[in-house]
Amino acid sequence: MATKKIGCVLAYAKDHNNYGTFLQGFAILKLIKDLGYEPEIIKYNKQRSISELIKVTPLYLMAGGTDMLMQRLKSKLNRKLFSDYNSVIVSRTKAVNEEKQKYMEPLCFEYKGFERLKEGTKKYGMVLVGSDQVWRPFSLYTKFYNLLFVDDKVPKAAYSSSFGVSSIPKWQHKMTKTYLDRLDKIGIREQSGKQIVENISSNKAKVVLDPTLLLDVNDWKNYLNDKKSVSEEPYIFCYFLGTSQVHRMEVEKLKAKTGCSIVTIKYMDEFVKNDRTFGDIAPAEVGPFEFLKYIKEAAYVCTDSFHCTAFSVSFNKQFLTFYRHSKKGINSTNTRIDSFLGLFNLQNRIFVSNINEQMYEPIDFSFVNNRLLELRQNSYNFLKVELALSK
Repeated sequence: MATKKIGCVLAYAKDHNNYGTFLQGFAILKLIKDLGYEPEIIKYNKQRSISELIKVTPLYLMAGGTDMLMQRLKSKLNRKLFSDYNSVIVSRTKAVNEEKQKYMEPLCFEYKGFERLKEGTKKYGMVLVGSDQVWRPFSLYTKFYNLLFVDDKVPKAAYSSSFGVSSIPKWQHKMTKTYLDRLDKIGIREQSGKQIVENISSNKAKVVLDPTLLLDVNDWKNYLNDKKSVSEEPYIFCYFLGTSQVHRMEVEKLKAKTGCSIVTIKYMDEFVKNDRTFGDIAPAEVGPFEFLKYIKEAAYVCTDSFHCTAFSVSFNKQFLTFYRHSKKGINSTNTRIDSFLGLFNLQNRIFVSNINEQMYEPIDFSFVNNRLLELRQNSYNFLKVELALSK
């Protein structure tokens, strides 16, 4: 009997250097293969006409695309203005691309234009849209991450997808309902996402773990053994995507109390001028598995990243998570942090005001690990049910 081919829609781009994006894609592909299926990453090369662009662009900008566009333009300008920033971005992108070339590029199949994309779906046993913030409002009009391109007869499912926001604009409800109703199974990453699905559509959703958490510490160790340690002395691993100087000052207070050096990865989402002098060790050419090793071997972890938080829990680290955005901000993605930590009764790991008191609050890792085993098995079983939809 031929192996069933699963079309995978992932937040994937060759020169995108975000660690979480790579690691969750890597994890879901490994899980699919381990379950006896053949995954293929669906790459979509958009070839829109001028009239289509004129129609879609205003909608994209209204839905939050303006901020993303401005961030990209700002990054390009800063890379021209600051050679050290550009050098770090080039080095990190190279390191991430090397892992993509090894583990992901061989599984990619590219479709040029929407009609070929639609026709191509007929060869799959099913199509699965993977994790990350693939359903953010501005992505609606690509008709890609919402699987609106998939043939009606082909089973469709989502595993650990996220809206990235706590609510969907009312003027998008109708189209959002359309794509949600077409899905045969929906695994969502946050409780707020489950509420969106069930309030807008006639479908049901199950909250499941991010795929990176379906692999345990021993699974990840296999990919870390050949990576060099960043320091032989105890250190604080600091991984901030946001720009807050207050957060960085708090980490300096922890350094003063513990005597540990600060290991940091700079300029993840944008150029932060003060990061030129922040931290004691700041390697540039860091791939996703080195990133994991830095977490695993750290004495303390300080972060505003969802995936760094998730791995800190999985690796049983003493950690604090900082809110990257204002709790009520329009671009806030804090809901995924709140939802995740709530699963383990770890709300006290969200930074409040005094790092040198809060960091030392005990974590009941016995409870955390038992809870993680339970959630991992439930999520794994749900993924198996989804893949069994394949024809």
